[in-house]
Amino acid sequence: MGGNQNRITRGQLLFIILQTQIGFGILTLPHSVQEYAKGDGWISVLLAGLGVQVMIVIMWSLNRRFPSLTLYDILPRLIGKWPAKILISGYILFFSMVVIVVLVLFFQIIQTWMLHETPRWVITGLMATTAIYLTISPLKKIGRFYAFVSGLSALLVVIATLALFDPFTKVNIYYILPLGQIAGLVNLLKGANESTFALMGFEIMMVIYPFTEGSARDKLKAASLANLITILVYLFITLTALTIFSPVEMTMIPSPVIYMLKSFRFQLVERPDLYFLTLWIILAFTSTCSDLYVASLGMARLLNQKSHWKWVPWIALICYAVSFMPRDQFEVEMLDQILRVLFYILIVGMPPVLLAISLLFGKKETRMDKSRDF
Repeated sequence: MGGNQNRITRGQLLFIILQTQIGFGILTLPHSVQEYAKGDGWISVLLAGLGVQVMIVIMWSLNRRFPSLTLYDILPRLIGKWPAKILISGYILFFSMVVIVVLVLFFQIIQTWMLHETPRWVITGLMATTAIYLTISPLKKIGRFYAFVSGLSALLVVIATLALFDPFTKVNIYYILPLGQIAGLVNLLKGANESTFALMGFEIMMVIYPFTEGSARDKLKAASLANLITILVYLFITLTALTIFSPVEMTMIPSPVIYMLKSFRFQLVERPDLYFLTLWIILAFTSTCSDLYVASLGMARLLNQKSHWKWVPWIALICYAVSFMPRDQFEVEMLDQILRVLFYILIVGMPPVLLAISLLFGKKETRMDKSRDF
């Protein structure tokens, strides 16, 4: 995985993390946090953002001790060959399951709001094949693409603000008052748990860190800025939804932003919700590519191969096939729960443990330690 084609700039690191973080949460987060935190849901988003920032610092601290190694290379140096193989397999499973869940939810959204009669195999197939096309490319080209589409993704927020200019839309600030006293601390933390899962994507830094140019501090700034932008976007979307829809309405609307835009009309643009979803597809696509890339990189590392691209079509094909298995919403939620368990074990739990092992036993990369073999 060496060479100039796998070297990215700090700006590209920022855009890769940003495009991976902002995904389905932009559609469903207001509904999810309102279920627990009610009008204080926006506070839960802030708490989750703070927690994610702490995790970014922990991951960065681990990467800084092994600056030229990915997570897959660090594991055998800290816990041994065979335990590392087991954990790498777990990470491959986790990132592959993210791809599966994205494909399942992507189909549900597109069929519900845009392509009612288009079969499932076509909708998910188009996403999977285009993801393969980008993911087999070197990381540098992926970073360039993400930087390019980030400008288009910024239009999502612009389009979402249109709902505030609808004469029939009434913003009621009292839905979120009194501040911090609606849900209570326990429910705020439950809402933060939902928000943390929506902010998932920052973990890709553990894999692409060694391929990023610049100092360790510059990389931390890039990752932190990406997280800050994501928090601000989600905070804006959540506040907008919470002040437009009543608490009763929010419990019945799974995708508040789309509902806000669907009812809005003005002379130049009709159905702005479709424009919003068209741009949102880019976010779903980049999230799919990021996790597919990291999963294929893990597979190549597990089998001691240099190139990841050979595994991209196979992992994408398996994810595509498995995405057809959930037959109802109950099975989709079961898949989501399994993914959450893996997230808290592998993404939230393991980096602090690995950092502690590295500090306690004084293990870190040295100039003489350049081998990446198990």
